[in-house]
Amino acid sequence: MVLATAPLSVRTAAAARRPTPWHGALTVLGLGTAVLTVWGSWAGSRSDYYAAIALSMSKSWSNFFFGALDPAGTVTLDKIPGSFWVPALFVKLFGFSTLSVVLPNALAAVAAVLLVAVTAKRVGGPVAGVVAGAVTATTPILVAVARSNQPETFFVLALAFVAWASIKALERASLGWLVLAGAFIALGFQGYMLEAWAVWPALAAAYLCVRIPLRRRIAHLAIAGLTSAALSVAWIAVVALVPADARPYIGSTLHNSPWEMVFGYNGLGRFGATTADSSAYNSFTPPYSGNAGLFRLFNIQLAGQVGWMIPAALLAAAILIALRVPARVWVFVGGWLVTFLVMFSAVAGMHQFYTAALSVPMGLLIGIAFGLSRRRGMLWPPIALVSVASLTAVSIAVAYGGYSVPIAIVQLAVAAMTVGGIVWERRHPKPSRRLVSALAVVALLLTPTSWAVVTIAHPSSVNPVAGGVSDSSGRGSAGLFAQASGRQQPLGGAHAVPGGTVGVRDGAGGRPNRGSATPGRSFPGPGGGAGRSGGGTGGPLAGFGGGSDDAALLDYVEKNASGSRYLVAVFGAQTAAGLIIASDGGSILPVGGFNGSDPVPTLDAFTAMVEAGDIPYVLASGTGRGGFFGSSATVTTSSQIREWVTANCAEVSSDEAALSGLYRCGA
Repeated sequence: MVLATAPLSVRTAAAARRPTPWHGALTVLGLGTAVLTVWGSWAGSRSDYYAAIALSMSKSWSNFFFGALDPAGTVTLDKIPGSFWVPALFVKLFGFSTLSVVLPNALAAVAAVLLVAVTAKRVGGPVAGVVAGAVTATTPILVAVARSNQPETFFVLALAFVAWASIKALERASLGWLVLAGAFIALGFQGYMLEAWAVWPALAAAYLCVRIPLRRRIAHLAIAGLTSAALSVAWIAVVALVPADARPYIGSTLHNSPWEMVFGYNGLGRFGATTADSSAYNSFTPPYSGNAGLFRLFNIQLAGQVGWMIPAALLAAAILIALRVPARVWVFVGGWLVTFLVMFSAVAGMHQFYTAALSVPMGLLIGIAFGLSRRRGMLWPPIALVSVASLTAVSIAVAYGGYSVPIAIVQLAVAAMTVGGIVWERRHPKPSRRLVSALAVVALLLTPTSWAVVTIAHPSSVNPVAGGVSDSSGRGSAGLFAQASGRQQPLGGAHAVPGGTVGVRDGAGGRPNRGSATPGRSFPGPGGGAGRSGGGTGGPLAGFGGGSDDAALLDYVEKNASGSRYLVAVFGAQTAAGLIIASDGGSILPVGGFNGSDPVPTLDAFTAMVEAGDIPYVLASGTGRGGFFGSSATVTTSSQIREWVTANCAEVSSDEAALSGLYRCGA
């Protein structure tokens, strides 16, 4: 009897399709990240400012391309709209809701984690992939921002694509892959502009280490760099070529220029007084992360968000050098991390969630170093990584206090068990190797993971932070380890105890960051200006707009403003955002753009629109988010319009609080 056997090629293909432990680990990583970022997002927190932008962009393809802040396409948001294109498409396809504007960001985080894992596996094997993905997935600030509709997560996804393509380019000395990596950098530029280009120095230095003739290396870099630059500025160039009267005003600029918006306001304008030029561009330095300095990333505002794995990642770079890994690998990933550390330490002001971008190079470094050392059966590298990570966790936890302390102590105990296990497995490798690797992941990540998990119950979209810490000002730059242990007072004004319920007031001494919305229209915003009272989704600081006042106001103007281009004009985008959402994309004119100080419209243009019947009502009681920045010239534009309205329009007489400060202009 002859037994038939399948051809070797068929059996090989079948084996390739069979699930492996790596596929199982990748599935667990994806599902775990989805739990951290997606679960509960349908009832989470949203920024009404960014939500209104997604809604406005969904109203027309012109609004979609230019990134219109308002449905009528009067003014754009204050950055390139690339990170809002996917949320705008979600709104267009599925309708407007908190889920439709938050879910795209959560899914982007899941995709980024999987890409980081796949990239690390390519260099260091499956264990490296699992550890790298886990480090990225449990970076607390990444989880916090992924659960909001802030645009940061799409930038992190772009960086993950950059890492994936770059590693292939470096392995193969391939011009095609290098060009693709540059294209992904350009994709990141569409979301976070100049920050994306900060990857290029490390990538270029690493490519100079590949083994092809120097002339070809330089030629490849020149071609890829020029292609990346051209793709990066493509949106800017197209918008600049469109006549000003055929597109929205470019937000947060003095001269209606996309070049100024990107390279001035979002470039030099972020480095504070040393680069500020109030006659050329606006400056914007968010006061959330302490002052610039060498130890900024370990101050009380940032250490718990992203500082847990920084020492271990720097150690991992040194380990890769000691392991004699090809220079192209450690130059690229290590140089990338150092460049971003310097950048975030030097910029004058930033939100904490900007640092979520560190999760990609940190994950790659730690994962590759750990995976390669385990593959080679070496003792000291994994022991050193586990020890440094656990000791860092204890140091940061003691400084914050609260639930972090006992969890960090447990992490330290697991680290001790892991060290013992690594030594033990030298004699008993088969039964203990996987268990030791699992213990090592816990020893590396337990405390930051707890911060990430706690974040699920503490959503915030205006200034997302992880771990239940609700400080939103972040002024000051004292090093974390120089501050008193246990119960620090963040300089914004309350205990930074993780999971605490104390009410933390905003940077201007404004209203608490927790609790129910306060009735009424105006309250001090993060920059000290007024906005509309919070309501709707996500708590007081979730949206700068909404509530019953908006509904009553809209009901009144919709009944009395038939046939007008705008239902009502308001001052500042924060005031307009709630009205845009409450009216499901109704035409609201945000005088002054993002912070109420853009010269749009001018006084002459405003009065002309009033005379033409385009603006029947003006809400003069809100001032948006003014106070962060803005030159005197741009502030005067909105002030002149306000003064003209109060002098030439009739205030609506009503006992309803919702109509307080509402003026009727024209007949």
